[in-house]
Amino acid sequence: MVKKFFTVITHVLLCGYCYAQQDSIPQINGPRLFGARPDKVFIYPVPVSGAQPILMAAKGLPSTVQFDAHTGIITGKIHTAGTYPIKLTAKNKFGKTTRVFSLVIGPRLALTPPMGWSSWYSYGRNVTQKQIELTAKLMKEKGLQQLGWSLLELDDPWANQPVKNNPVWTELKTQPDNKVYRYYEGPDNLTTRQGAPRDGSGNIVPNSFFPDMKGMTETLHRQGFKAGIYSSPGPLTCGGAAGSYQHELLDAKYWSDMGFDYLKYDWCSYGAFAKDTSRAEYMKPYKIMAGALHQQQRDIIFSLCQYGMGNVWEWGNEAGGQLWRTEQDIRDNWSSIHNAMKKLADKAAYVKPGNWNDPDILQIGTIGGNDEDGKKRVNHLSAEEQKTHFSMWCMLSAPLLIGANMEYIDDATLRLLKNKEMITVDQDALGKAAKRLKLMDNQLEVWQKPMEDGSFIIALLNASDNTIASNINILNFELPLLPVTITDLWTKQPIRFPEGDISISIPSHGVMILKCNLSK
Repeated sequence: MVKKFFTVITHVLLCGYCYAQQDSIPQINGPRLFGARPDKVFIYPVPVSGAQPILMAAKGLPSTVQFDAHTGIITGKIHTAGTYPIKLTAKNKFGKTTRVFSLVIGPRLALTPPMGWSSWYSYGRNVTQKQIELTAKLMKEKGLQQLGWSLLELDDPWANQPVKNNPVWTELKTQPDNKVYRYYEGPDNLTTRQGAPRDGSGNIVPNSFFPDMKGMTETLHRQGFKAGIYSSPGPLTCGGAAGSYQHELLDAKYWSDMGFDYLKYDWCSYGAFAKDTSRAEYMKPYKIMAGALHQQQRDIIFSLCQYGMGNVWEWGNEAGGQLWRTEQDIRDNWSSIHNAMKKLADKAAYVKPGNWNDPDILQIGTIGGNDEDGKKRVNHLSAEEQKTHFSMWCMLSAPLLIGANMEYIDDATLRLLKNKEMITVDQDALGKAAKRLKLMDNQLEVWQKPMEDGSFIIALLNASDNTIASNINILNFELPLLPVTITDLWTKQPIRFPEGDISISIPSHGVMILKCNLSK
């Protein structure tokens, strides 16, 4: 009996050692490709996990591109359009791994959905440069950057708010009611962030909480992050800070010179100047800024934020965007996130590499910075609902921007965000989104997404307020061939389906994610 006990203990210890060693071996993560435009400066941090120190190598890079063997950062520009296969190698004392990765130089950016973090739900109107730099440090320490969470987007309000007697406030109030959505706060909601919105040359002026924008982006880049910024096509942002109206080219040059790689462009006060709700008027300010961005030396991914007005998914790419909001701001309650999913149930046709429907920032973990005091609060989504939220954003090939405050993030949230299987679903190079196949009488929803390797991902979503315990036949899926092998992506366990029936038990507002590999 004693011998058997020690045998079991030894087996457990060895298994734990094997798993620990497996996590220590270098693994090159992220998508298999990255898009950049000819003659534009770009940055791509190769996401690599494993025990440090890790030394990397990249074979096949053009001479105009630099690679840092210690940080894994690829940067530079390539003059000639084409696909450049790169052999990446990562090694440490535990082992070595290689992977072929492609730089795709052409007209399209964001060939896979952007992944990163946004300041809005962490710090709201109280955001500072120190907090952005702290967030980068924490994301690095917690292993998120190593899995592809590489964008840090500075949201509203980083620019100065015009003082109360600035003519912009009167100009906006006297614009006729054109029945077009407009929103802005102020003039006295940002009392510690007021000042001249622009200098004598017309350049936008950051508020005092951002004393060194260039230094901030350089800090992010050194740590393997891309830097994102926020503005509005109107004269004011939603928070009442200076926007880009009639200064588009100047602002685009400023962001490029400062080293920003991403722009979120929020409709806000521009509605006061739109003639009507026609598609041409919705597109106009975004086309102007897209043209300005194209003239800059850097690649800057363009995110259109206008809440789905005018069916933006039909024309967002034509207006120059790579992603576009499809919904108003979501909140951390089931109704809000489920409605955002349902809105995209029949819009998979509009999604492809460089064209992403954006149902908004992830409401996962400690959020609440958009409240007036900017303090954290308890998330109103249950643990199961947060898992469903993350899973379905991955199924939809949605941009993944974390709303959680990294200063308070917990292990459960990190486990969700670090799930490699679900990240792979989101970052698949085929670039297809899931569509909803069926809505059952018991409120079980069946969603399906095709993958580049020929497999299919099925989401069984329980939209009801009760546990669903039943069978579902695989004939409810749209699989081109049988037989198949099926794996539960969250448990990593194979699924048995005698006579085609899968036995399911899914809690209220929960989800089961299945990978269906077609047998050859």
